[in-house]
Amino acid sequence: MHAHILQTLRRQPRLVWTLAGALLAGCAMITNENIHEGAEYQSDHVKLAVRTQYRSIAVLPFDNQTDYPSAAVYARQSFFGALAAYRHYTLQMLDETDRRIANLPRATIEPAQYAKLRDALDVDLLSFGYVLEQKHSYGVVYGNNAVRVKILIVDARTGDTVWQSEEGRSRTLLGMSFMSMFDNEYMWGREIMNRYNELFRDMIATLPDCSARTTATQ
Repeated sequence: MHAHILQTLRRQPRLVWTLAGALLAGCAMITNENIHEGAEYQSDHVKLAVRTQYRSIAVLPFDNQTDYPSAAVYARQSFFGALAAYRHYTLQMLDETDRRIANLPRATIEPAQYAKLRDALDVDLLSFGYVLEQKHSYGVVYGNNAVRVKILIVDARTGDTVWQSEEGRSRTLLGMSFMSMFDNEYMWGREIMNRYNELFRDMIATLPDCSARTTATQ
């Protein structure tokens, strides 16, 4: 039976390419979990790791769905830093992105408005972030802080989502907590930034590296 199938494929090479194309198309938007860090994500690895049109990326201002005004700023800075440290994409500086979109309405900072954002930013990929949760609580002998964020990376030419992830990180500290004695943003902000840094380090591990694409196309 297997020998018959192999003979058929050898006689019809076009069929082999058709099957290979179908396999790649079926895996285009895969849902997976990083086996090391447990980061759930969806990714079009075929586009991100093989096609050469993706070189530059702009990290847009994050949407803040929490009660903390600084949450979007913390998360955006941390995500930008993770991209810069762990993946070889050409990053548009945050102040340059902000300058280019300064005259656009806030409602424009959405994936559906990719064409307007592409014209304003002149990049290949658009990154959208949503802070879904940021919280902290402290007592005399404990402290807890948590964050949850959703990230979308969109093709600026077509509006297609090529990578996305929604993850959270939390930490509980036991013992005498100085945070409970000095409950201000300077004190708890450092722990919150640590959670964002941990979260995005794990998230970025699932994003194909730009250098892998360059090697594949040489």
